[in-house]
Amino acid sequence: MNIKHISVPIISISAILLCASCTQRQERSRNADKYDSWKESLADSIETVSKARQLTEDSLTNAYSQVDSMLRNFTYVENPREVEGYTILSSARSSYPLSRTGLSARLSKSGDFEIIAVHSGSPFTSISLSDGISSVSTSEIPADQGLNYRTGSLTTMLISGDDAAAVGEFILKAGDKPVSVSYGKTRSRLNTTDASTVASTWKLASLRKEITRMERNLQLLSKKADAFRRAAM
Repeated sequence: MNIKHISVPIISISAILLCASCTQRQERSRNADKYDSWKESLADSIETVSKARQLTEDSLTNAYSQVDSMLRNFTYVENPREVEGYTILSSARSSYPLSRTGLSARLSKSGDFEIIAVHSGSPFTSISLSDGISSVSTSEIPADQGLNYRTGSLTTMLISGDDAAAVGEFILKAGDKPVSVSYGKTRSRLNTTDASTVASTWKLASLRKEITRMERNLQLLSKKADAFRRAAM
């Protein structure tokens, strides 16, 4: 019987250990590279957040200054006929509430922007504005002796929320362009005094709203910066 011998290559233990050692070194090197990349990315994140925070702080400082300047033209009024006080453009105080067809604006005690639409003649439940190119309309507000009430020949409607904001923004953007207002089926030209009152009041309200947004964003950026710094320690 013939016995064949199969030659099996024998790898020395030292060679195996050497290979394992090389693999470990390569793995440690890759991990070190990943860590360095992570640290570099973290540093970039901290720098980005710091710049965003500084920019927001600068914007807030500028916005605070603008609001302080604008508030000099406004007056806070405590009216016994109203549930709570309100802020109104000082030049419009003597003619408020309106006793004629037109629009006025004010800020509630909580700072919400409100439009007061008045029409002498037929009652209405909504208004629409047009500058000849674009237009905006409010939602229907039924006569309820609360937000929409009638006194003699005057119908007065209080518009708030998104509808008021849309009207304020429309008038502010219209600038010097003539704007017509439809009170139901009756249309009339918005006089420049009313347009100025609404635009100025909305500008103040929107700036305050932007300040609130930036203050919240600043808090978020501060939390992010703290988290990144803790991670870098």
